[in-house]
Amino acid sequence: MKKIQSYFFSGILIVAPLGLSLYVAWIVVGLADKIFRPFVPLTQFGIPAEIPGVGLIVAFLFFTILGAIAGSFFGRLYHRIVDATLSKIPGLNSIYSTVKQIIDTFATTKSNAFKEVVLIEYPQKDMYALGFLTAITKGEIATRKNKKMINVFMPSTPNPTTGFLMFVPLSKCTKLSMSVDQAIKYIISAGLVTPNAPDIKKALPKTKK
Repeated sequence: MKKIQSYFFSGILIVAPLGLSLYVAWIVVGLADKIFRPFVPLTQFGIPAEIPGVGLIVAFLFFTILGAIAGSFFGRLYHRIVDATLSKIPGLNSIYSTVKQIIDTFATTKSNAFKEVVLIEYPQKDMYALGFLTAITKGEIATRKNKKMINVFMPSTPNPTTGFLMFVPLSKCTKLSMSVDQAIKYIISAGLVTPNAPDIKKALPKTKK
């Protein structure tokens, strides 16, 4: 019975990721079909509009063409009009500016939002949490504390795009060798996917004898 139980749970662990991925993909395709398929009169050309994935193809073409237009004069004019309009609407202006800033930070290829992965003693002594170094602390906070500090984004599990910002003394942070991608996978999996451990001896600086 123990072997059967072990085999049963092993089978679930094998099928669950694939099943969940297919389920999410099916939801995305269905949602795209529901939104975009009504705009395509396929039935007039003898093609049934109920074919799954038609809306997804239309959505892909729509966003691709929209992205191409965004770099033109009309795209820049659209951005100026939308920014000027939404910035004057109370309540909505703060939401729009915040979301736009986040998207620009993560979408711009030139920006390096998360520079390094750090380990911080948090929320109490002898307990540690992963964080992402975003920048060196500057401005009023650095002036008032009069010490070298860094800005650290503390992500949440299993959604690392949510979290909070901490200002931590550089001496209290341990910089890790794992990449940002590895740390994100580590956080999303709640610690189940462990990054490959680097050779610590090679990573340490050589000391003179």
